[in-house]
Amino acid sequence: MTIDNLKCFILVAENLSFARAAEALYISQPAVTKQINALEHELGVTLFIRSTRHVELTPSGISFYKDAKDIVMKSQAAISRVQRQYANSASIRIGMSNPAALFYLAPILTKFHSAYPDIRPDIECPGYKIILNLFLENKIDVLFYYKENMPKKSGINFIELQKDKLICLMSATHPFAKKDSIALSDLENTTIIACNPLNAPLSTSAFQKQLAGHHSADKIFYCNSLEIAHCLASSGFGIAVLPQILTLKSPEYVVVPLSEDTELSFGIFYHKRHTNSALTKFLKMFST
Repeated sequence: MTIDNLKCFILVAENLSFARAAEALYISQPAVTKQINALEHELGVTLFIRSTRHVELTPSGISFYKDAKDIVMKSQAAISRVQRQYANSASIRIGMSNPAALFYLAPILTKFHSAYPDIRPDIECPGYKIILNLFLENKIDVLFYYKENMPKKSGINFIELQKDKLICLMSATHPFAKKDSIALSDLENTTIIACNPLNAPLSTSAFQKQLAGHHSADKIFYCNSLEIAHCLASSGFGIAVLPQILTLKSPEYVVVPLSEDTELSFGIFYHKRHTNSALTKFLKMFST
């Protein structure tokens, strides 16, 4: 028994005509007859008394009509409800420039989920270069990124969330771990953990390039990501110069500020002419 069988039965019952039911369903009269025969066979009862000129409901047909009508109405209501929920459901594509910044996103999403529980975030964090390209290609709705790293493009807005700066991260046993601050000149004779420029933010890459100019090749330890640089520096292989926002407090390493001015602006980028209502709601959290 299918919903189509029931709809066919209801139309025949209401019109007392196989021909008019076929017309309403845009199918042939033999197709209607086939569906009714199948329904009667499944139920084990006769639903209609029919002749070449007359159709009427049997007592079983009259009883079944009410139930069939109720089943079809509930089915249609369920379909409409699901379709409305789908139409009203929304998602927001969030790009993160670094996995370490996810801790920064968590309290924001907590607040957002409390206000809009039906909106689901789709979070991407594939690396600096890839996430930037995804955003510029409009495949990401909002990007958590450094202002200094964004190419100058029209049609893009920026909301600053906080000021950041570059810091020196090292093992707690490093000779510089007790310093209040570290100058660029202090780093000349120590090993620097440098990240591959392809996988690092421009602000970090620029400072690393500056450091490389004061170091011999054997004093630069290159790795493939900021996360690896973080790990190597924590393990005593040297000093990593990283954005402060990407470092958490831990007894395993020490963070010492640079004496040079390395102020950065961390925030969110979004496209001015977006059409995502979920993004509009997300941005409202930063307008107060």
